[in-house]
Amino acid sequence: MTATTTKSISMSFEPLTMHTRHPFGISYGTSQETKNVLVKLHYDGHIGFGEAAPASYHGESRETVLTVLGKFQDCQNELFGDPFAIAATSARMDKIIAGHAAAKSAIEIAMHDLAGKIAGLSTRRMLGLYDAPLAMPMTDFTIGIDSLDMIEMKTEEALAAGHKLLKVKLGTSYDREIIQKVRKVAAHIPLRVDANGGWSPKEAVEKAKFLAEHNIEFIEQPLPKFAHKEDFAFVKERSPIMIFADESICKASDVARLAGAIDGVVVKLAKSGGLLEAIRIISTARAHSLKVMFGMMIESSIGVTAAAQLSSLCDYLDLDGALLLRDDPFIGAVWQDGYMMPNEQPGLGVRPRN
Repeated sequence: MTATTTKSISMSFEPLTMHTRHPFGISYGTSQETKNVLVKLHYDGHIGFGEAAPASYHGESRETVLTVLGKFQDCQNELFGDPFAIAATSARMDKIIAGHAAAKSAIEIAMHDLAGKIAGLSTRRMLGLYDAPLAMPMTDFTIGIDSLDMIEMKTEEALAAGHKLLKVKLGTSYDREIIQKVRKVAAHIPLRVDANGGWSPKEAVEKAKFLAEHNIEFIEQPLPKFAHKEDFAFVKERSPIMIFADESICKASDVARLAGAIDGVVVKLAKSGGLLEAIRIISTARAHSLKVMFGMMIESSIGVTAAAQLSSLCDYLDLDGALLLRDDPFIGAVWQDGYMMPNEQPGLGVRPRN
């Protein structure tokens, strides 16, 4: 006979506004402020932290996240049960409301943090993913779209800070000049680019040939989010460098849909809805012999540290979200000589900076 408990999980949430060190530009626009949401799950003296990082191009905003979290809070007695029953809670969220991956991700991340704190184990150990520190790839550092002079300055700053791997945002009318400016400063270090859906298929092929001449590793999301598989296949067949899908991949089913037309996938917690679906995406990608990159939005150390729990499952990492901030309010995974190193504290291993 199983003993029952009267303890229950309660949820609180609040806006989390942070600012980047420099204006951060991608093909969708430029901002120096990120409007995220902080989630806290309270249970028996423990607090699990989660973070929602909504993106307009995925149909979410801070306002939609707050609305969805409010709905979940109203039914939290039905939503939350055993703090270790994370998959069951995720399934309940999907039954209550479809979509809204960023909001759901914040709750699921907080549950992983909470469960680890209760058990006294890191999330990596809880997931069976404890590995030697350097079993993970090096993370890149992103150079956002800006004026050519600012791009040169940002690249110089990145190299001075010790970054050994860069990602360059493209999707402009002056993409070639951007790459030439970055290569002027960083002639030999590895580069990868992200067009954030800014090109047509023919333009993507032309850009890919140019990028190959400048030793670019691969291109993220050359085509718009809802581009057809045939369009991705057109680019992949003609590109001399690898093509990864990012915005087009939100769930494991998306991987199967585009398999054969891409070389790799980009996984993000904010679009997968949490660590469990992220693992399913990675597993599906591996089943289709695809490369895997783990990325993120502009997020605090909560989001970075949550993503870092799955680092050893990936080929490439883009976990620089908190490094781009000037006011990260949390401490968690630490950047060391190119690597984003999680700690072995219980749960995610994050705590408020103050």
